[in-house]
Amino acid sequence: MKSTHTSITTLPDSPEQDRAHRLSRYIWQMAVRVVLFIVAVLVWTTWHSWFAVIPIVLAAVIPWVAVVIANAGSRTESDMISPAGAIVLYDAVDPRLREQQEDARAQAYRDEQDRLREQAQNAQDEWQRNGDRSKMWGHR
Repeated sequence: MKSTHTSITTLPDSPEQDRAHRLSRYIWQMAVRVVLFIVAVLVWTTWHSWFAVIPIVLAAVIPWVAVVIANAGSRTESDMISPAGAIVLYDAVDPRLREQQEDARAQAYRDEQDRLREQAQNAQDEWQRNGDRSKMWGHR
């Protein structure tokens, strides 16, 4: 079973740190793009060869790749924190353990539903005992 325990040392970077990291990666990728343009110019001026097209094509593709990578962020699956009630994935190693966990989760759901039903019944009983019935049909 996946652990839902998260310690403070395993929390992901803050949004500011994540943004700074993504910006740094983007700047490095753009620097590589500039170097590729320089290589293309040097190849063309030195050999007048079609090989100059290769760094130009790579330099043309880098902005798209850089934007996709920058927008993807730096978070991995292990950085993600499951919200309460999130689906928990189980390892199918021991089916009995999985059944026990599913039974426990189903029982917890039934207990919560019973608690809510009882709370609603108590509120209705309280209203019937002490409710203000004069506002129920309006004043005549």
